[in-house]
Parts: sequence; structure tokens; C-alpha cells
Amino acid sequence: MPDRADAHIHLFENSFWASFASRPGVTIDEVACYESLMANHDVKAALIVGQTDHEMVRKNTEFLKRVGPDLDWAYPAAHLADSAAADTDWLKSLRDHGFIGVSMYNFDEASTAQVLAVSDEAWQWIAEHKWLISVNSEGENWRAWAQVLDRHTELRVIISHCGLPPAQAQAPSENVACKALDTVLDLAKYPQTRVKLSGFYGMTDPGYDYPHEAAWPYVQQLKQTFGVPRLLWASDFSPHLDLVSFSQTYGLFAKMPFLSDDDCTAIEGVNLLALLREARG
Repeated sequence: MPDRADAHIHLFENSFWASFASRPGVTIDEVACYESLMANHDVKAALIVGQTDHEMVRKNTEFLKRVGPDLDWAYPAAHLADSAAADTDWLKSLRDHGFIGVSMYNFDEASTAQVLAVSDEAWQWIAEHKWLISVNSEGENWRAWAQVLDRHTELRVIISHCGLPPAQAQAPSENVACKALDTVLDLAKYPQTRVKLSGFYGMTDPGYDYPHEAAWPYVQQLKQTFGVPRLLWASDFSPHLDLVSFSQTYGLFAKMPFLSDDDCTAIEGVNLLALLREARG
């Protein structure tokens, strides 16, 4: 069985605050839990997406600094929430702790302004070191990234959860799917942008409607525009546990008639493993 690599997981010291992991009576050591899933599903590496924008996870970067160096499979990205603090000294310090990228979340005017306020010096350092930039955003907010990428075309921006298009109860037409993804598809002209095929439970109504056929037209558009080499599987551990099993986060690819076995192998591991090797140098 081919090796897999997961392009989007979260690891929090006290578990994810808004899903199964925080339910009454549930206590999860997320590192141990994820490592058990890795063993069962042939996962060899994972990009850990840092997040510090909630009271429960303010110290997530410090937690990843502590645990990351002891996990040979872990490739953490620190949450870049304050553009003023994102200078090269901060980036070098993160590198010394094993980080290989940053994560950003821009869903409103204030957080999108943070994206645009990051210095060119910082972007240049990130590009030169082939770091990954994991981004959660949606709709018109993606246009801010075109402004950044116009100046730094080699930045390795990785679009999370297919760009978070609207949830569908039934598969939309090609035109509707294309329009829903227009701001994401526009980023394909920048050669180093990638897309995570993940979070399908957020793109279908209901979210547990595996294998999420209502979202397949989105994948078709992303494959057509970005090409298979720029598509990455991601489980979205641990939030996915509320609605789908770990195997279902990648099992749906084999059911998509427009993806070949070779396509699935590339998406589920080959593509990300190459990026991670380059980011770590």
C-alpha cells in the first residue's frame, strides 16, 4: 500500500474545543490518538496547522515547539496571526524548533488586512526556504492572496478545504461549481499554489453524507484547473471525527470516477511528501 501524507491536522494540548474531542466524557491525547491512526492507515507524515485565535488554544505554537521535535513525522506550521511580529528573526526561531511553514486564517476585513500587511522581507524569506503557507479562507477573501502572489510568485500557498465553497445538498452543475470556486481557481496561475482536498463534511448537506457526491464537481474543477500534482489529501484531524471516520477522509477518492489509481496515490501522499522534504531542506 502506498505511503500517505496528511496535509492538514491540528494538535492541541487540551484537544480541539469544538468537536467530538471536547464532548463530555471524552478525553483524548491527540498526539497518541493520531499516531494510532497513522499506524492503521499507512500515514508517514503530517502537516500540523497551528491555530492561536481562540482562547482555548492561545499557546498552541508553544505546545508545538515542545512536542514537535520529538515526532519525526510532524511538520508544524505556526499560526501567523500578527503581521507586525512576523519578521525574519521570528521565522528563524520557528525553523530552529522544527517548523516548516506558517498558517493563516482570513475570513474578514481585519484578518485579511493582516495578510496584506506581512512584509515583503518575510514573504521573501518564506519563499527562499520553500516553506508552506497553509491558508483557511473563503469567497472574496481569497483575492488578497493574488495581491501577495503577484509580488512573490514562488510562495507555496496551500489552500485548505478546497477553498471552502458553499455546501451543497445535490451536485451542482459545472457552471455553478466553477462560479463557487472562481476566486480559488484564479490562484492556479501561480505555479506553487496547491489545494487540500479536505473538509468534505463542510461542503455537503448533510455533512455526514459520505462519499460526499454533492461536492465532487468541486474536485473536478480543481483537478482540471490545478492538475493532480497540486492536489493534496488532508484528514482535518480531529474536527472530522464528529462526522466521518479517518478512512473516509481519503476513501472517497477511490469512488470518484474521474480520478485514476495513480491520481489517488499522488493525492494521498506522493505530492505532499515531496513538498515536506523540500521545506525541511
